[in-house]
Amino acid sequence: MMRVTTWRQNGTAPDNTPPTAAIEAFNDVVAALKKVPGSGDAAWGFGNGGIVTVGHPTNYAVADAILKDPGVQAAVAKVFVLGIAIDEDYFVSSAEQVMPFIPQQ
Repeated sequence: MMRVTTWRQNGTAPDNTPPTAAIEAFNDVVAALKKVPGSGDAAWGFGNGGIVTVGHPTNYAVADAILKDPGVQAAVAKVFVLGIAIDEDYFVSSAEQVMPFIPQQ
């Protein structure tokens, strides 16, 4: 499965925040995501009118574990402090995961 999250600015960063703060924060988020067992690969980039993170958790239980992980929570908190929040969050399943549920014709 793939989790695609779009983050957008919804507030202001604290005064004197360096221009590279968001890049550093998202690098920390990806590093934290990769440490959670079963999380698979993760990356971030610019697109869809904001910053997009893409992860590949093995299943929904791992996706839930990611949200509970203290390292991920701390990294995401750094993003929130910059006035950036989650705007869209999608799970995309692979064909192999979906095929058993599609009626045979």
